[in-house]
Amino acid sequence: MTGNLYLDLLISFAGIGVMVGVSFLLGAWKNAPVDAASAVDRLAFDEPDFAPARWMISADKRAAAALSAGGEAAFVFAQGDGLATRRLSLGAFKVEQEGGEVVVSFGDITKPKIRLIAGGEAEAAEWAGSLRG
Repeated sequence: MTGNLYLDLLISFAGIGVMVGVSFLLGAWKNAPVDAASAVDRLAFDEPDFAPARWMISADKRAAAALSAGGEAAFVFAQGDGLATRRLSLGAFKVEQEGGEVVVSFGDITKPKIRLIAGGEAEAAEWAGSLRG
């Protein structure tokens, strides 16, 4: 570039700043909504052999949980501008109830936990119990 180390570093950092700014202007902070249709489609694509028996779509449209008759749970959640899934056996993750919310902790650096906002405390307690197994 210029031969001056400090000037080259300054130009590089300025370029990175411009790229980050443009990504925010183009909508990098937006998340895809998780509704019933998109959750079913994404789970069927990622886990075609998973047969959901019950669904819970979070009230804030950021996550969904599904239970199978075979003792497994699948989660669909917003990840950037798309949707991602996790499929686990019941008991392989930590579940807590906080009022009308069910907090599921995966212990994964890419998605440490999700919050499922239930219709009320009774529904949250029922789902927390079901997810614990």
